Amino acid sequence: MRKSIIIITIFLFASLVVLGFLQSTPAAKFPNISAPELKAKLDMNADLVLLDVRTHSEWDGPLGHLSGALLIPLQELNTRFTELSSFKTKEIVVYCRSGNRSQVATAILRQKGFNAINMLGGMKEWRALLAGDTNQVVK
Repeated sequence: MRKSIIIITIFLFASLVVLGFLQSTPAAKFPNISAPELKAKLDMNADLVLLDVRTHSEWDGPLGHLSGALLIPLQELNTRFTELSSFKTKEIVVYCRSGNRSQVATAILRQKGFNAINMLGGMKEWRALLAGDTNQVVK
């Protein structure tokens, strides 16, 4: 029980920190790409890195994930960003379920010198875009 209270307290504190960070950072520091823009780039075989910052269960869940994407959950990003060091010169498109966590991850990566871009609307928007498309890039 005590462990649960500690975990909840840490989660709430982290959420407040993230919200404060987002409110204090100008929107211009968060470049965005829409799902249709990303699809067009992927259709043209653009050289980009796809980074999914959802949880492992979301990655394997009903929304799926983009083919070739890397999975580093937002909660692990600060301790695992070095895994992206070989992509420092590439464009990294960051996505989540709806675009909120990916915006936070984009800010973190940009502060560390990465060329990160937030995908607006996340996998929900991607799925809506591809509804009925037989050439899907989703697994």
